[in-house]
Amino acid sequence: MENSVTVVIPTHERHRLLENRVLPYYLQFNVPILIIDSSQQPHQPSVENPAIQYIHCPGEPIPHKLKRPILDHVHTQYMFMNADDTLHSMQGVRTCIEYLEANPDYSTALGMLFQCHHGDRSRVDSNSFDLYSLPVDSDRAEERLLQDFTRFDTLFYAVSRTDCWQNTMRRMPGEIVNYYLMETYIVMMALIHGKRAKLPIMYSATEAGPSINDQDPRYHCSPFKLATEDRYAGEVAAVKKAALTYLQDKSGISEARARLYVNGALALYWLQDKPIKSPGDRIRNEWKTFLSKTFCKKKYKRLKAEKRALNLKERAENTKKSFEILGEDGRREYEQLMKRVQET
Repeated sequence: MENSVTVVIPTHERHRLLENRVLPYYLQFNVPILIIDSSQQPHQPSVENPAIQYIHCPGEPIPHKLKRPILDHVHTQYMFMNADDTLHSMQGVRTCIEYLEANPDYSTALGMLFQCHHGDRSRVDSNSFDLYSLPVDSDRAEERLLQDFTRFDTLFYAVSRTDCWQNTMRRMPGEIVNYYLMETYIVMMALIHGKRAKLPIMYSATEAGPSINDQDPRYHCSPFKLATEDRYAGEVAAVKKAALTYLQDKSGISEARARLYVNGALALYWLQDKPIKSPGDRIRNEWKTFLSKTFCKKKYKRLKAEKRALNLKERAENTKKSFEILGEDGRREYEQLMKRVQET
C-alpha cells in the first residue's frame, strides 16, 4: 500500500492539529503525505520533514488551493483527502483499495464514519448504515447522479482513483468560490467518472466542529441558498455546465437529456428537505415563532426538548447498530482511532 496511495491533507490555521493528531499518526505508515496549507505562516516542521510534501498557499480558498498540488504532486494510483481533524483507518483504506482493484468500474470507496462532539468528546455519533450504504452502482453515469443525490453523501474523503480527482480538478470551473458548491461539484464528477462503494468497515474518526471554513456567506452557506439566491447563480451555472459537458462526454447522451439529469440531481439535494415557501407559509412561520416566544413559550420549549431527546435517541441507536456491523476487530480499530482523536 505504501506506493499506491497518497494522503492529501488540506489545512488552514490549525497547525496544532497537524502536530498533535494527524502527522504523528500518518508518518508511521510510510505513505506519501501531501499537505496543502493556506495558513498565513508556514508549518515549519512539515517544511523540514523529507517525508512530507508541503505546499504553502497563504489565503488561497480551498476550491482552488487543491488544484495544482493534486495535478502536479500526486503520482500514486489512489489518493484520499484527509481533514486536519480526522484520522482514517489505514486498514479501512487498504480494504477500499482492494475493492477498487477488484472492481475497475468503481471510482471511489469508503466505509463507516464516526464523529465525537467538540463540546463533549465522550459522545459519539455515526450515520444510519441502512441509509448510508444505499447503492450507487448503475452502469449509466446519469443514473448514478440520481442514486447518490436522492440522499446526498459526500465522497470528498473517499479513497479515490487519482485519475478521477485529477480529471475533476482539471475541469473545475474558475468561478467556484463557495465551499459547499465545490464539494457538490466534486461528488458529481466522481459519480460520472464511476460507481461508488460504501463498505461495512471502520473508515474514519473525526471531531465534529468547529468549522474552519470562512463564515462569510459568499463562501460558506446552506445548499438551499445555493439553489435560490441570485448571488450564487454564476458559479452554480458554471458547475452545471462542467458536469453537463463531462456527462455528455462519458455517456454520449444529448445535451438536453444530460441537463435533465444534472438539474434533477441538484434539485433532489438542494430542495427535497426545504421546499420553496409561499407567502402564506412565511406568515404561518412568523406567527408560530411569535407564539413560541410569548403566549405558548412553555409548550414550545417542551416540544423542542422532546424533539431533541428523540433525535439523540435515534442517533444513539444508529451508533449502536454501527458497532454491531463493525464486529470485534472493527470495534477495536474504532476505539484506537477515536481515542487518538479524543485525546488530541
